[in-house]
Amino acid sequence: MTARERYGSDRIIAFSDAVVAIAITVLLLPLAEVKIPAGGDLVELIGQNSALLWGLTLSWVIIAIFWLAHHRLFDHIAYFDAITVRLNFLWLFVIALMPLPTNILIENDPTTQTVGFYIGWMLLTSALLMLIQVHARRTPGMMDPAYLRTLEATEARLRALLITCVFVVCLVVAFIAPNAALWFLLLQVPVDWIASRLAARSHA
Repeated sequence: MTARERYGSDRIIAFSDAVVAIAITVLLLPLAEVKIPAGGDLVELIGQNSALLWGLTLSWVIIAIFWLAHHRLFDHIAYFDAITVRLNFLWLFVIALMPLPTNILIENDPTTQTVGFYIGWMLLTSALLMLIQVHARRTPGMMDPAYLRTLEATEARLRALLITCVFVVCLVVAFIAPNAALWFLLLQVPVDWIASRLAARSHA
């Protein structure tokens, strides 16, 4: 691999981090408009904006999960080909537009359409990242073969699959019980623990 390709890798990672940082900041901008009116009560204000706070917090946490997965994956990619770069730009585009499904969710009642669109957007984001991982694993030299045989690599593969599966389950639930589907997103919390256990069992 040439020095230029290595330099390109650094720039892609730095650019990706910058886009995610901007997206996660823009997501929280609506909070700047929340003000306590004269003689108002803080508890009442929080109650009135509970949907806003819940929606923004949920999306912020999900973006953080995506960024961590992106960081873990790209740390082990030795070089980037044209397919990886294009998929990464597409993933960044979807991340940058995350305020759109978030605002639709916040500003409207939780229906099959609004919740389904929100969760579907998250599923698209997760699927793109998993596609990058699959391509990197299958492209010779893109990832160290020795690393691919490690417990860490198995855990990363399982984690990506589980995260995507959770979104699939949530999307199905959204067509039955939209409100419940949002709570099902909390299934992302134990994903790391489950992936670690499954990976350890497969390497036992």
